[in-house]
Amino acid sequence: MLLVPVFMPSVFRLVYSVFCGLLIGLGLSFLFYYNKKRKVEVNDLLSVNLGLKGLHLVAGNLPSWVNVSQKEKLEWLNNLIVELWPYIDKGICDMVKEITAQVMPGILKTLPAGLGGIVKSISFKHLTFGAAPFRVESMWVSPDEKDSLVMEVSVKWCGDPNITLAIEIPGGQKLCPRIMDISFVATFRVVLNPLVPRIPGFVAAMATVPKPPLIKYRLDFGKALGGSLAPAAVTPVVNYFMREIITKMLVWPQRIVVPILQETAQDKVEIQRLMRRHRGVLRVCVGLAKELMPDEWGTNDVCVELTTDSEYYEATSIRRARAEGLGECVRWNEYIYLLVQEPKDQTLRLEAFDVDRVRPSKLLTGNVTQIFNGRALIGRSLIKLAPACKAGVEGQSEPVAVTSHLGTGDWGSPGGPGKGKGKVKMELTYWPFEKLTKYDGIVTIRLLRVWGLAVAGDSVSAYVRVTSSANRREWKSSVQTWTRRNHINRLKNEMKRMEADRERDLRDGRLKEAEKKAKYIEALQDAVSGNVKKARLTVDMDYTLDSSAMHAIYRVKLTDVIKIKVLESSLLSAAECLGRLDIPVSDIITASDVNPMTGHREFGLHRKRWEEWSPDHPDRPVESMERGIVLDEGEGARIWVEMRWVPCIQAADMANLDEEPPAAAHNEAATA
Repeated sequence: MLLVPVFMPSVFRLVYSVFCGLLIGLGLSFLFYYNKKRKVEVNDLLSVNLGLKGLHLVAGNLPSWVNVSQKEKLEWLNNLIVELWPYIDKGICDMVKEITAQVMPGILKTLPAGLGGIVKSISFKHLTFGAAPFRVESMWVSPDEKDSLVMEVSVKWCGDPNITLAIEIPGGQKLCPRIMDISFVATFRVVLNPLVPRIPGFVAAMATVPKPPLIKYRLDFGKALGGSLAPAAVTPVVNYFMREIITKMLVWPQRIVVPILQETAQDKVEIQRLMRRHRGVLRVCVGLAKELMPDEWGTNDVCVELTTDSEYYEATSIRRARAEGLGECVRWNEYIYLLVQEPKDQTLRLEAFDVDRVRPSKLLTGNVTQIFNGRALIGRSLIKLAPACKAGVEGQSEPVAVTSHLGTGDWGSPGGPGKGKGKVKMELTYWPFEKLTKYDGIVTIRLLRVWGLAVAGDSVSAYVRVTSSANRREWKSSVQTWTRRNHINRLKNEMKRMEADRERDLRDGRLKEAEKKAKYIEALQDAVSGNVKKARLTVDMDYTLDSSAMHAIYRVKLTDVIKIKVLESSLLSAAECLGRLDIPVSDIITASDVNPMTGHREFGLHRKRWEEWSPDHPDRPVESMERGIVLDEGEGARIWVEMRWVPCIQAADMANLDEEPPAAAHNEAATA
């Protein structure tokens, strides 16, 4: 009874206590949110990149020689871009529309499984990037290069564009989603190489994107006619184009090479060194994947897909995962062979997928194409190839062990795709081409020139098609057009240049050189006038500076035959064969020639010489020159093509990947 007054206070005391408690609670809540707001404001201020001028102001006018960054700010360039942006915007939009119209039909035909057949066509209904121009954040110049100039420019763009797509799906229905909230961050690399004592000071320029760009956006379908199912089915196709295709076209080792000087044969060799070319073969032994997250509809059926150039993909077989340790584990011990173009700084892109015959969860999201035989991304990773390539160049036979962490972030996300979705253990072995011998493998083809085609009129358009006897996949070169008028104009320009060189030799007293050039000019005049004996007035299609004139045929057998045809391109009639060439793979394997890019004799390199007219031998007839290979059914036409046998070297011991390699042998996944 004595405790009753304690637990039954009066009404006044109860109201007083509640009022005091509310005041104290409100006061503490105010202090909490006020402190939180101050912390957010301080973090925002600390996260601002002040730049060099802002740092000088905050620190109290540091000396001008103090530089806290290796990258320079370019505010003057940003001010210039603001003034030019209306014109740049229109030019970029026109270029994007033109490129999309050219490549989109081919992209829609080569969509991966689960995405094909959803979209018939994609184009732009409206395209403008708005009033906000892109900003050049910084520029960095490499201090280590002596014979070339390498600079990287960081670009950022966040604006309010007016981009509306026109997407046609089967059935005639059209969707017009808007692309909103776009942000784009990328780094562009420009290389001027080699530096020469001639105006403008370098032979060629190369542009590329060294890392995948960070692209974020949102699709707004509005009130789509197909309800929620049509947008959900179309969105993966748009995402695939925005992320995968743009990466495939821009990111290193893809590049754009612009020839500047082409005065000498050495200039052309230097330009070809800048162009994308295969340098070696990488063997990837995919061992196991562990710590994978369990599938929501059962056990994971996992495959790993790898690529080095974003063009050719190789995948392991699909294996059923089993519970082990902290998650699920899959073992393959399978070999995959890929070509490497840039051993110093190229990356291997890895993606792990869960492949299910039936995935009912996709029906709930409207993605009906992924219900049957669909692939769900488990994680992706970027792996630096520099350690493995360095070991291969130095002649080390032991493979390099790699443990890559899987994440679900984008390729261009800060820090890479991330971690937390599992690990994949592999062994990497690299062989440069100059150290290869005879094994089984891949054939790479580099088209260089087509000469002497028989034509009836004054012009011809032709292309080259390459196939193999065991591979139905064909490759076509770009179409080149030759006209007699343009060819004569080129010869006349060359005559003017040689006449200027001859006069310079006469002034300097070099009479023998001047006499040789006079005979050479006479030979050019005979070619222009139609002298058949010394004719240079023939169809000449030069692919040496065409970066797309390169192809690779995988899984080639020793008994296969490489088939090359030169076909006439015509819209009104079927393609007429102007010449053909069948080369057995065995001939490529036993060949050995000097690679002009490296200066070394390499086994498995099938490359015939191509001699040009020289002022030293102006009277030498064309028939006595070494000029590639004669085409069958070509009436004396010739083709200059470089073919290489890339062996896929096998090994017996694959069991060591099941064990934990030592910590010193690990190479973690590369960060973006």
